Amino acid sequence: MIDDPTLQSIIDRILAATPARAVDAALGARGEMLAEVDAVRESVASLALALAPVAPSPAVRDRLAAALAALPDFTPKTAVVVVDMLNDHLTPGRPLEVARARGIVPAMRRRLAAARAAGEPVIYLCDHHEPGDPDLLNWPDHNLDDPRASVWPEVAPEADDLVLTHRHYSCFSETALDATLRAAGVNTVEITGCITEIHLYATAIDALQRGYRVRVPAALQAGSSEAVEQVILGTLSVLRPVEAHVTP
Repeated sequence: MIDDPTLQSIIDRILAATPARAVDAALGARGEMLAEVDAVRESVASLALALAPVAPSPAVRDRLAAALAALPDFTPKTAVVVVDMLNDHLTPGRPLEVARARGIVPAMRRRLAAARAAGEPVIYLCDHHEPGDPDLLNWPDHNLDDPRASVWPEVAPEADDLVLTHRHYSCFSETALDATLRAAGVNTVEITGCITEIHLYATAIDALQRGYRVRVPAALQAGSSEAVEQVILGTLSVLRPVEAHVTP
């Protein structure tokens, strides 16, 4: 249930035209509370529709018309980016195991099949380190094998899929990912895999800063815990243009 002070805060924000994503993030809305917040929105909208309409001034009309005319045509061209679905992260007992990543494998298989059928580029980003890499001073030895062979077998790349390596948190850092996406005319990046609070988050922020639209499907990401996933997806959901949905 929503207590009175929180309810008043929700109403104040809605009346101030605060975007829904910002309201949800500020209130940490989840599950039943989110349903109640939606009910408040519906009530406010119903009240507004019941009022007599007010014609906008010519200046407001002109501003709206100019804003609409300035909107560019946008046809999404999506690439599915599979991040670090690797043996060293999905094998039980490995030092850097992400146990939750095994749970997204069935959904990942379905999404990859759909992407390939639709002709969407599928790009694997594989964390990879050579012996002596300074990164290995901070983490246990990991991802030292051939990158293509290191992908979890159930979601292994097919012949037409591209496999790139990365060694930093963002998959754009010191890689060919940006150049590859632009060469393919991609403007929307669907980021999947693990680990949500490190590689997916850093890559999503980098993609936004490079002008891409970003999707992070909840069913196709895995973090170290559900709580961490909720925080990261909630954070990304406030940004635009990002599609990232917190699991109710």
